[in-house]
Amino acid sequence: MDTWRRATRADRAYLRSVIGERRAVEAFLGAKPHSRGSLEVEVRDSAPTTDPRSGKPMLVPPVVVLWIAERPVAVRVRSVVAISRFPPEPRMVSTLEAGCLAAGLGVERMPEAGLWRLFSQPPRPRLAR
Repeated sequence: MDTWRRATRADRAYLRSVIGERRAVEAFLGAKPHSRGSLEVEVRDSAPTTDPRSGKPMLVPPVVVLWIAERPVAVRVRSVVAISRFPPEPRMVSTLEAGCLAAGLGVERMPEAGLWRLFSQPPRPRLAR
């Protein structure tokens, strides 16, 4: 790749950060743990529960949290992603939002305090109708 060899040191650092952000977004969408620098994707497994009507065990989906330098930026619960209104990295969050919409996930903007509340409690299981 000729452009990589000709790139200045600052350009290479920028490209590395963009690639790292993209990998974090992919890990978030795939619900896979990832940690690189100040970016971290945490997958919090929820304890299984039972259906009260039939007594059959039910799986509860994990909660996925995207952190940037100890601040939650996005929380995924089932098929909805809550994103911080004022993130520390707006460019990365716009990439994340575009990826979520492309994957068919619902996106909601909320204050950072709301994100803390979302992952402090495990999601309740959804009963079949």
